[in-house]
Amino acid sequence: MENLNKDFEKYLVYNENNKNIKIAVAMSGGVDSSTVAYILKKQGYDLIGITMRTCTPEDEDAKRVCEDLGIPHYVLDATKEFHNTVMNYFVDEYMNGRTPNPCMVCNKHIKFGMLIDFARSKGANFMATGHYTQLKDGILAMGDDPNKDQVYFLSQIKKENLKYLMFPIGDLEKPKVRELAEILGVRVYAKKDSQEICFVEDGKLKEFLLEKTKGKAGKKGNIVTVDGKVLGQHNGLSFYTIGQRKGLGISQEKPLYVIKLDGKTNSVIVGDNEMLFKDELEAKDINLISVNSYEDLDGIVCWAKTRSRDKLHKCILETLKNGNLKVKFLEDKVRAVTPGQGVVFYDKNKKVLGSGFII
Repeated sequence: MENLNKDFEKYLVYNENNKNIKIAVAMSGGVDSSTVAYILKKQGYDLIGITMRTCTPEDEDAKRVCEDLGIPHYVLDATKEFHNTVMNYFVDEYMNGRTPNPCMVCNKHIKFGMLIDFARSKGANFMATGHYTQLKDGILAMGDDPNKDQVYFLSQIKKENLKYLMFPIGDLEKPKVRELAEILGVRVYAKKDSQEICFVEDGKLKEFLLEKTKGKAGKKGNIVTVDGKVLGQHNGLSFYTIGQRKGLGISQEKPLYVIKLDGKTNSVIVGDNEMLFKDELEAKDINLISVNSYEDLDGIVCWAKTRSRDKLHKCILETLKNGNLKVKFLEDKVRAVTPGQGVVFYDKNKKVLGSGFII
C-alpha cells in the first residue's frame, strides 16, 4: 500500500461502526463492482456479494472476487422475469418502429427492483453498485466522469428504492477506478468493459431480431420521402435508426437521412438533415425523482438529455392531460430525437428531476 495515491485514501478509511451495517454489493464480475466490494471491505462493513442471473450464466469472476475477500456470494435467478420484462419489450419496440432502451427498463424492474428485494431478504441494509453516479441529498445526480453518465440509465428507478442504494465510486473516473483496483490487487482490474446490450452479441442485432421474431423483423417495405415519393425498399424497420444516412441502398443527388420509422405503414421516411432537428418532444411513462408530484413539473425550466452521450439541452416542461410531458427546447434544437429512447431531466446542480420515454 506504499504506492497508494493520496486521492484514494478517503475510500479506504476503516470505521469500527461500519461493522454493524450490512451491505450487499451487486457484483457483475467487472472491475467497477469488484472494486466497490474491496473498498467497502476496507471500510469495515459487513459485506455479502449478490449476482443476478438474467440472460447468460452468472459471471464466475464475481464468485472468485467474493472468495478473495472471504465474503458470502448469492445468486438471484431472474432469467424468467428478465426475458418477460426486458427482452420481450426490446423486440416489441423494434417491431413497432421504435428504438428501445433496455437498460432503463431493466434497472427499473430487475436490477434496482428485484435485486434490491433480494438484497434485503439477505438482511442487507443497503445495496452498493459500481455505477458512475452519485446520490446528493438522497437524489440521483451525475457522477464526475463526463464519459460515464450512468445516471441517465438509472433515472427510471423507483424513488422509494433510492434510500437503499450506495454508489461508492460515483465521484471517480474510470481510469482512476482501474488504478485503484490494481493497487488493491483486484483480480479483474484489467478486465474489459461489458458489451452494450448484455443479451445481444456486439454487431449481431439483426441476427438476434430475426431469430426472436422468426424472420418477421425482416419484412420489407418502402423507403419514401416526406412527401410520399418511393425511393426504394428497406429490409425491415428494425434495422434502421433515426438520423441514419449510410446503408440505405438509395442513390440521390443530395444526402438523405432517416427522419421517421412508421410502424403503421412499415415505411422508412427520409429527408434532409435539417428535418432531424426538433424544438420539442413528447414523453410518456414519467418517473419522478426529486419532485413530489407530476403537477410539480409543469413550467419547470431544466436541462434534458435525449441519449446518454448527449449534451444537456435547456428546456421547459409542460404537463399534459394524458399524463405525458411536453418538452420544449429553449436555446437549441435537438438532432435525431428518437422514439423509444429515454429523456432525462436535470436541475442546475445535475440532480435528476425525473425521466420518461420519447414518443
